[in-house]
Amino acid sequence: MGAISAKEIDGYEFDWLASDVEGHVALLSTAGGGYVPCEVLQDTDALDAAINAILVSPVSSEVRFAPSVAEGCENTWRMMAERGVLAFDADPYGGPYKRVAMPERPIRVGELAEAARPLVRRMALEGLRFSELEKIDNDVLVRRDGPKP
Repeated sequence: MGAISAKEIDGYEFDWLASDVEGHVALLSTAGGGYVPCEVLQDTDALDAAINAILVSPVSSEVRFAPSVAEGCENTWRMMAERGVLAFDADPYGGPYKRVAMPERPIRVGELAEAARPLVRRMALEGLRFSELEKIDNDVLVRRDGPKP
């Protein structure tokens, strides 16, 4: 289990996964400044395994939109969208996560590779519907880390 601190990823690109109220899955990329819930940082080995399991799974969707990247760079956002995962990218200065890639057919947690399911289920973002959101404000993620009733 590879736990890291938020300070260790500050200023670096860091990708993580979450699910929404409908069970849809999203990849969130920090761009070096996006907020990451504490729970995500507790087991980065499992996170890496989950992301890799999704990336090696078969293509399952057309892509509605995805950004282009520089020639020779891997377009992880497009690759995720091809596998039914929505993608959000944050602002390097701490702004909100903005939706950057959308699959034609979003995948649900239960359809993921087995290696990815437990981690994505643990990172449920209650009350959010990724397909309806243009952005996810950091305060929503900060509240998730707050005290539980």
